[in-house]
Amino acid sequence: MEHVKGLLKDTPLKATPQRLAILNEIYTAGHIDLEGIYNNLSSSFPSMSLATVYKNIHTLKKYGVIKELTISGAKSKYEIAYQKPHHHLICKMCGEVIDIEIDTSFLKKQLKDLENFEISNCDIYCYGICSKCRNKSDS
Repeated sequence: MEHVKGLLKDTPLKATPQRLAILNEIYTAGHIDLEGIYNNLSSSFPSMSLATVYKNIHTLKKYGVIKELTISGAKSKYEIAYQKPHHHLICKMCGEVIDIEIDTSFLKKQLKDLENFEISNCDIYCYGICSKCRNKSDS
């Protein structure tokens, strides 16, 4: 868990065992929802409630350690915030989230020129069907 402990170094947050376990789950999964985190940790931390996971997720999000992906028609998923800028491909069938790097500098410039609006970040979600689900439907 040392690899996730460093994520808290620029925050006033304590590296509690529960918090580190939650961060480790997010780090390992890449993208995971609240219930997935809770289900994966409930055997290791039997006294940890869903409310505890929620509270820690909220705090980690507030301090910019994790990001919430608000996915249309599905539960929010969480990812580590300290990554290279990227966007997301989301499968409409299974909900898998795939990171993809897209240069959006042209979009930021075009929007700034059109709307006289300074963009600080740009999150793009592309919805479709992943290859696993597409192959299932072809069978």
